[in-house]
Amino acid sequence: MPNYSLKYRWITLLSKAKEYWSIKKKRREYNLRRKESVKTLNRIDQYSIPADLNEIRLFAIMRNESMRLPHFFQYYKQMGVNRFFIIDNNSTDNSVEIALKEINLHLFSTNETYKNHWFWMEHLLDTYGKNYWCIVVDIDELFYYPNFNTISLPSLIKYLEKHKFTSISTLLLDMYADNNILEVEYTQTNPLEILLFFDTEYYKASFVFYDNKNMKPIQISAYAGGMRERVFGKMNPTDILSKVPLFKYCDGVYLVQGMHAITNTNSADIEGVVFHTKFLSDFIGEVQEEVSRKQHYGNAIRYEHYAKTIDKQPKLNFYYEKSKKFKDANQLVELGLMKTSNEFEGFC
Repeated sequence: MPNYSLKYRWITLLSKAKEYWSIKKKRREYNLRRKESVKTLNRIDQYSIPADLNEIRLFAIMRNESMRLPHFFQYYKQMGVNRFFIIDNNSTDNSVEIALKEINLHLFSTNETYKNHWFWMEHLLDTYGKNYWCIVVDIDELFYYPNFNTISLPSLIKYLEKHKFTSISTLLLDMYADNNILEVEYTQTNPLEILLFFDTEYYKASFVFYDNKNMKPIQISAYAGGMRERVFGKMNPTDILSKVPLFKYCDGVYLVQGMHAITNTNSADIEGVVFHTKFLSDFIGEVQEEVSRKQHYGNAIRYEHYAKTIDKQPKLNFYYEKSKKFKDANQLVELGLMKTSNEFEGFC
C-alpha cells in the first residue's frame, strides 16, 4: 500500500519551500530597487540630529507647498512635534527656502520620479524613526483628535503608552469652502479659517494592501465616500479615506503607502481625523499638472478622474445643503467622525 501520508507531507514541505524562496526573491528585488532609489536622496541641512527617544518626529514629502508650509510647521510645533524630516521632490517655488528657516528640521531632496516616493519614506523611518513616536502626513494634512484643545500631543502619547496602544486611526476629512474653488483665496494662513465645511456621510469597505516587509497582502476595513465620491463620482479603485498618522515605529511595524494601514501595532480605543486641506484655489492647477506628469498612483488615475469633473464644471463648488460647518472636537465625536472612550475622557 502506498504511503499517502508521507506523500502529502512532502507536497506540503515542497509548497512551503517554494513560498519561502519566492518571498525571499521578492524581498531581495524590492530592497535592491529601494537601495537604488534612496541613493538619489541628498541631505541639504547642516543641523545635528540628537538621539533623544523622547522626541516626537514628523515625516513628510513636499513639492511646491509654499502656500501651506508656514501654517503646517506652526500647527505641528504647537501640537508638540519636536523634529521634522522633510523630503523635497522637485519643488519649483520657494518651499525649500521656507523649510530651511526651521531649526529642528532636516531637509532631503531628490529629483527622482515621485513613483518611488515610498522608498524614500521607508528609508527615513528606518534611519530616523526607529523606536520613536512618529507622525507621517502629507503637507495638506492636519492631524486632529478628541479633546484637541485641552490635551497636547505628548499627553495623548502618555495615554497611549499607559494603555499599551501604539497607533491611532483616523478618517481623512476633506475640508472645503462654501464658494467655487477658484475664489478660495489663501495666503499662508490657517486653511481651516477658509475651508470650514465637510461631509458627514461615509461608509466602510474592505481593501487589500501589501506589506513589503513581510511580502504578503493585508486586508483591512477602511473609510470611503464623503465629498470626494459625491462630487467626483465613485471610481475604481475607490478613494480610501482612512489614515494612520501617529504610531510608535518599532521592529516589525510596516506603514503602507499612503498611510492607509499599518501592521503590528495595537490601535487605540479612540479615533481622530486628518483635516485634508487640498481643495484651495491651487487645486485646479495641481490636477492639470499631475495629469501631465503621471507620477502619482496608477499614472495619476485619480487626478484624471478629478479632471473629468473639472472639465465639465471649471467653477467647481463642493458645498451642498447637507454640508456641516466645523465647530470643535465634540461636534466631530457627536457626528461619529471621531471616537473617544470613557478611559480617555477620564484621562483628559
